[in-house]
Amino acid sequence: MDKNKTTLEHAFELARSGQCNCVPDLIKRLNQEGYHIHHIQGPLLKKQLALLIKEAKSDASHPAPTGPFAEN
Repeated sequence: MDKNKTTLEHAFELARSGQCNCVPDLIKRLNQEGYHIHHIQGPLLKKQLALLIKEAKSDASHPAPTGPFAEN
């Protein structure tokens, strides 16, 4: 647990990282790391986290092109 990060900050960080597969997985990870999971409530917040997780997984499965024809 990073004492300089709030539960919500770390939740968004984890969601963007691609390390979690779904919101329940993210909540479990927060709990294991000592964060207060009661901060992760409400359908809008969970929807935002789920979307970030989905985007992170999509980005991971479609890496940016490299090579001489890749856009800069």
